[in-house]
Amino acid sequence: MEKFLKNLYKKFLDFDKHDFFVNTTKFSTSLSELNLSKKILDKFFDNYYKPSFFTFLKNVKALLYSENAFEFILKTSSEDWKLWPYLKFLKDEKVISVGKDGKVSLFKKEILKIIPKPQTAEEIKDKIERKLKIKIKKGEPIINLFKEFQDFVVKAKWDQMPISQESAVFVVQKILENIPLNKKFLFVGDDDFISVVLGLVEPNIESLVIDADEQLLGCLNILAKEFNLKIETKKVDIRKTKNLGEKFVGFLANPIYTAAGVKEFIKFGKNQLGKDGGTVFLEVGDESIGNQFLFLQDFFSKNNLVIKELITEKIYYPWISLYKEDQEIMRRFSGIIDEKIINKSPKLGASLYIFDFLPLRPQKIKFKKPIYAYL
Repeated sequence: MEKFLKNLYKKFLDFDKHDFFVNTTKFSTSLSELNLSKKILDKFFDNYYKPSFFTFLKNVKALLYSENAFEFILKTSSEDWKLWPYLKFLKDEKVISVGKDGKVSLFKKEILKIIPKPQTAEEIKDKIERKLKIKIKKGEPIINLFKEFQDFVVKAKWDQMPISQESAVFVVQKILENIPLNKKFLFVGDDDFISVVLGLVEPNIESLVIDADEQLLGCLNILAKEFNLKIETKKVDIRKTKNLGEKFVGFLANPIYTAAGVKEFIKFGKNQLGKDGGTVFLEVGDESIGNQFLFLQDFFSKNNLVIKELITEKIYYPWISLYKEDQEIMRRFSGIIDEKIINKSPKLGASLYIFDFLPLRPQKIKFKKPIYAYL
């Protein structure tokens, strides 16, 4: 089926490029007076609008899992001119049919076996609770879901801190929304145990977890075996290893919350992506970064990472005492707020960045154009 999708992608590029040329030369009000050559238009398409294979699949996925075709516009933050070529092409190729009510139906049902279905937070919670026979509780750390982690020691030297259970649900929800194939997904460190939650919710997804903590990897192996999850583990120090020897559909990184930590984890993960593109998920809080985020934005751009979403107020870590400074901040707060309230409150918040990785770096096209030229 992946071979079929790659052939479909090649056909779509020809279709989309032709449509782009027709639209810009015949129908574009903003470009009608510029008399652009086909050579220039080809450059614009190849550099700015040609989707990678995985981006193509993400757009197909957005269409397939929409109640109405026009939901595509909201899901992709685009417009009807971008919807039309996907709708027309997939209809002509007899992949889908479209009703007068805008409802999309799929002819080739086998496609759904390899494109993960988006799931709501409630659907994810229900699956986890049924499989683990335990209720997800607000404010509880993720490790409390698994009896196998009762002996697990959170290690300050690895900067570990268990995520909240509802935060883990949210991260899995976003991964399922965005990854285009059930091909192998990489976790650059996983002391939040997201790989397990993801595997419980969508058993067809393959994952590789790399980490420096042998105890953590051992716990993941136990859970993978117990629940028949497609999770592999490998002890890796990303400061010493540069390449894993295989390519992934995307990765999740939850690094040390320093500018250097973000760069190291992201650079490693990016090196494991290939010519098909990829989706990158980064969890990071402003623990020791501050205005260095300005430099990180530059770093993301230089590494061909385009920010598609930045989500705040959804991820947090319950209170835990790991360091000497944790005891000091507890002492300071306890003079103002009851200690029971502090223990039930978040210790640390994080944002979730979602990037598209561009396998080929776009080249700037030197061309003077007015600001209303939609090109």
